[in-house]
Amino acid sequence: MDIAPAKQRVSIYNMKRLGLPYGDKTLQIEVDDKYILDVISMHGSPSGSAEKTLIDAIKNPLEGKSLLDFIGNAGRVNIIVNDTARPTRTGLVLSVIHEFIEDRDIDFLVATGAHRAPSKQELMKIFGKQYDAYKEKITIHDAGDDSLLDHIGKTRYGNDIWLHRMIARNDKTLIIGSVEPHYFAGYTGDRKALLPGVAGYRTIEKNHKLALDANARPLKLDGNPVHEEMLDRTAAVGAERLYSIQMILDERQNVHLAYTGPIVRTLEIATDAIRQLFVAKIRTKAEIVVTVAQHPFDIDLYQTLKAIEHGRQALAQGGILIVVSPCPQGLGPKSFARLFETVDSIDAAAHQAKSNYRLGDHNAYNLMTLRNQAEIWAVTDIDESTLRTASISKFQTLQIALDNAIGLKGRERSVLFLLNGSMTVPEIV
Repeated sequence: MDIAPAKQRVSIYNMKRLGLPYGDKTLQIEVDDKYILDVISMHGSPSGSAEKTLIDAIKNPLEGKSLLDFIGNAGRVNIIVNDTARPTRTGLVLSVIHEFIEDRDIDFLVATGAHRAPSKQELMKIFGKQYDAYKEKITIHDAGDDSLLDHIGKTRYGNDIWLHRMIARNDKTLIIGSVEPHYFAGYTGDRKALLPGVAGYRTIEKNHKLALDANARPLKLDGNPVHEEMLDRTAAVGAERLYSIQMILDERQNVHLAYTGPIVRTLEIATDAIRQLFVAKIRTKAEIVVTVAQHPFDIDLYQTLKAIEHGRQALAQGGILIVVSPCPQGLGPKSFARLFETVDSIDAAAHQAKSNYRLGDHNAYNLMTLRNQAEIWAVTDIDESTLRTASISKFQTLQIALDNAIGLKGRERSVLFLLNGSMTVPEIV
């Protein structure tokens, strides 16, 4: 397979050449144009100043208090920021609001959820130019350290709410984040900074078990139990103590839109704009879907599941899903990776998810249900034996995988390319 700089499609008789992202490289493939149902990328966003977009949002909150009024005469203020698993422009936001917070008594809490702690280099990437100014004020959440948690109530599902004590005890909390579709929470955004972001491991585990519900799916909030429990967490903290700065980023991770105001309200307003940017309308499902995980969602198989789940939305029953993701960090978090170490197959893991759920098991259940719908193939750096446990077939090149899929599908062959499967959700119209 040729690796070359990205090029636009070139027609050679009826052949089309496509360049698909693969880490920092581009995979060049050729496919007969008559098989292509669609090539989907994120919708373009207008160019403009990211700083101006953020400043305008801060000056014009959606409702209620401005950021300055929210901080007001508060004592200690905590600022929650995402880890590197989200493409949030945290450093840029901190540069814009620096004048509001530089003389305040503040702490920063990195919302890792159940992810590993970021390295110093990753923290420097998160905080950008503001790292040196704030490095002594940064705390990294550790969901497994019970001594750092406070119990603040129960959710509507009877699950205990354990929260990092900095949030439970500090006067005010500012949440900086970004909003994208999420494959079982409906959307990412503000309330996810609390759960799973700074929650205890047991609380995260109980919440993620709700992902086994059929209503836990992309773009759905009403009736989604994962989202509903996140709302309960927000209510338990006290909405008046929380303020949100949320961004919508385009495919180049530029700030497309920004919103400030009460927590959850920023998410509610953002969803319409998100659908315009992230949702791809399609008229029919394809027999073959090629879904690409782009950075940072291509770092491991756990993050790549977003591209898998979004790709399945466009896949016909009995089809073939080809996942393109290098996964340099392998399987991902231990809670997910152990599924491949302690069971012989994804069927066994899925059975375990139903009978004795542990964090990460919902992903095994989702993979099993997808495998019952279709074949899952992958172009990745993960070793073949590991993938086999998840009933995923590995191919050395995308061209070989695509040619094989087209050959198997015969007369029914139709191919849909989802160039940013982690961020784009196909929807039948």
